[in-house]
Amino acid sequence: MRFRNLNKTELEALSEELVQFLVVQGIDDDLWREMNQKNPEKAIELVALFSDTVLEKVYSKVRYLSFISEQIFSVFKIDGGTMHAVVLKNKASNGAFKDLQHVVEISTSKTAVPYEVMSATRELGEKILDEIHRLTEQGCLVAEQELWMHFERYHKN
Repeated sequence: MRFRNLNKTELEALSEELVQFLVVQGIDDDLWREMNQKNPEKAIELVALFSDTVLEKVYSKVRYLSFISEQIFSVFKIDGGTMHAVVLKNKASNGAFKDLQHVVEISTSKTAVPYEVMSATRELGEKILDEIHRLTEQGCLVAEQELWMHFERYHKN
């Protein structure tokens, strides 16, 4: 599995974890400094391995994601190797989704709205973490269970 390297800010925030990771790999401070000077490619490989380890751990804890644009709102539920989605598609030419609160207000409104509501389920098995990564790279954010439950009920009605 190959995600992405953590950026400098992320690595600085995880500096203690990186040190622990390097110690487990048998690399002390002197060896790390030497490696950075004499074999930077190897140091980059270790940072990539550390990054993947961290992201895999984070992604494995994600249970809900959401995405919003002017025309699409999606909420996802991750259940093992299965991903469920509820999607609202804006069919109005002048009514863009503004933010999450706006989408929730639309879904609780009693007036007819020009939105198409769809749902889907995909079996991803071992590829689920890759899909979570892909979705976060495209702008999805971690969401709460309540958001999923709200839109699951909305779709059923």
